[in-house]
Amino acid sequence: MNKQKIRILQVGAGSMGSRRIRDLLLRPDITLSVLDKRKDRLKKSVESFGIQSFESFEEAIDWKPDVLSISTPPDQHDDYIHFALENGLHHFCEAQLWTYDFLKIKSESQRKGMLSATSCSMHFLPIIKQLKLFVNDKLGDLHAYQMYLSTYMPSWHPDEGVEYYARHRNTAAGREMVPFELLYLNEIFGIAEEVVGSIGRRSQLGNDSEMEDTWCLQMNLAGGSFGQLVVLQASPSTVRKGVCSGTNGRIEFDIYNGKLTAEFDDGYKEFIDYGSQKDVIELAYKDEINTFVDAVLGKAKWPLSYYDSALATATLAAIEKSATRGKWEKVDPRIQPEYLLCQIDN
Repeated sequence: MNKQKIRILQVGAGSMGSRRIRDLLLRPDITLSVLDKRKDRLKKSVESFGIQSFESFEEAIDWKPDVLSISTPPDQHDDYIHFALENGLHHFCEAQLWTYDFLKIKSESQRKGMLSATSCSMHFLPIIKQLKLFVNDKLGDLHAYQMYLSTYMPSWHPDEGVEYYARHRNTAAGREMVPFELLYLNEIFGIAEEVVGSIGRRSQLGNDSEMEDTWCLQMNLAGGSFGQLVVLQASPSTVRKGVCSGTNGRIEFDIYNGKLTAEFDDGYKEFIDYGSQKDVIELAYKDEINTFVDAVLGKAKWPLSYYDSALATATLAAIEKSATRGKWEKVDPRIQPEYLLCQIDN
């Protein structure tokens, strides 16, 4: 970068956007401003952080940013990503439900010397880093893994109204969490080549009468092993734990509680407590956005690509097809989830 300070435009000032602002403002090598169409969020950002704000994208672009940090709902990512690609801006984007054309991302980023980064927050959690080390160095050949996530949709920002994206079928909390979980599970255990499973509605939660709340995936992984993932959004419980087994032993990991237990056939046993997720996740967010800025400056390498994101979101597309057709479906990163029709209850 030729400028003394990088000019970063934070797009979106909701929950994640506010976290990005908080962490970016700790850096002395950037200048930050924020864009949000909601006046209440802009007002809160100005009051909390004292940064320049914009209500329109045109005004924000006249500020001439070098970087976009995109923290909008997942169905609003594409226009900002497209703008960044067309105008040679580095960008960071929150977790995807539909991954932008990864081939175009790669070609345009290489041609224009841009960093195009999609969020991978879980990669930065200490328990995930250690789990990956154990799987790579101690577990031997993977036989299978199981992962269970229960996230209660009503607890997602209860102060938000019916407009909140996670309360709608197309961008439902549980639907979003399928590729969110797969992004780090794929990194640790390998990608799914084909998938079969079921999706259903087991509750009456939400203002969308068509919204599913239960996803169950059985996956054949590259390399011949197997994976299972269950994601719930309607059970009033908080669980994020799994187990994996290989030729040399097994590992249990409880991510919400930060506990990892490993036992291997050479007699090695270890129990590690990394602290509960709620106590360490903010540090992971800080590490993530700082790694992105350092990568823009050429001081770090971004760990995952848009291709990795496309594989995770394509697995969601495949399970949704499988649930309808009742058969195994191939995972193709070029095939992304459909936009679902919603029936909003009055």
